[in-house]
Amino acid sequence: MNSAFFNNHDATPVQYIEYVNHKGDRINLWVKRDDLIDNQISGNKWRKLKYNVKHAVSSGYKGIASFGGAFSNHIAALAAAGQRAKIPTIGFIRGHELDLDNPTLKLAQQFGMKLINISREEYRLRHNKEFLDKLTLTYPGYFFVPEGGSNDKAEEGLEELATEISSDNSYDYVASAIGSGGTIRGLMNALPQQKFIGVATVKDTPLLKGLNQEFESQLTLNQEALFGGYAKFNEVLEDFCLDFFSQTAIPIEPIYTGKLFYALCHQQPLMALSPESKILAIHTGGLQGLKGLIYRHQIASERWQQVISSLAV
Repeated sequence: MNSAFFNNHDATPVQYIEYVNHKGDRINLWVKRDDLIDNQISGNKWRKLKYNVKHAVSSGYKGIASFGGAFSNHIAALAAAGQRAKIPTIGFIRGHELDLDNPTLKLAQQFGMKLINISREEYRLRHNKEFLDKLTLTYPGYFFVPEGGSNDKAEEGLEELATEISSDNSYDYVASAIGSGGTIRGLMNALPQQKFIGVATVKDTPLLKGLNQEFESQLTLNQEALFGGYAKFNEVLEDFCLDFFSQTAIPIEPIYTGKLFYALCHQQPLMALSPESKILAIHTGGLQGLKGLIYRHQIASERWQQVISSLAV
């Protein structure tokens, strides 16, 4: 077992872009290309998993276990990290059966992850101590990482991202998509003087209310780019993702980053932003999920061929 590969990366680049939206407004943004940090352990998954994997290896755990949906970016990234660190991984997958033709699960299995399906009822208990204690007894010697990878070990990796951000330049706002909230919370804790924009990608009222209360004036929260909720989108958002790639050559997807950039490119007035605001958007990766959307016939492979071809995965 060896997690040294996590030490072998340079700071991810910041790319300046101009995007002309449907109104003809020219939007200027700086993009932190964390999607380029690794081909398989991309974006915020690298940041969150780095010190979780290091802890599991250095503490002598037999393996790492975690939770995720059938198309989870976290599950795919953890499987890849486990293979590279030569430490076994287990993925508890929400659902009554495993579809091993699903490209995410197929990839995880190729990386050596043991996949175990658990019912939706059991999955709701993934944060319950008694349930986790039972799993720990069933799978002794495994270090359990929460769904999405957000815990105190993840904060250490996000502090490194915060250091890269603060050493690069000064920005009026740093913007991030909000899924589980772990990425933006870790960055705001590490950069308490920096103002943030959080774009919700999931309709999680308790989470969003908690972030608002915890960070108050530090956070501008946007809930107007949800497109119906988690993993939901329509033709408007899909068209935007493809147009954004056409104009900037930056690949995005409609679950997380597409909603972030849609808000920044089309909804700046809703967030009381001025055209002069200097905004750094964090590209958190998640692009492996495009193959899952194609598999589920939610997007057409022909329309997305140029985006898919640009990815080194």
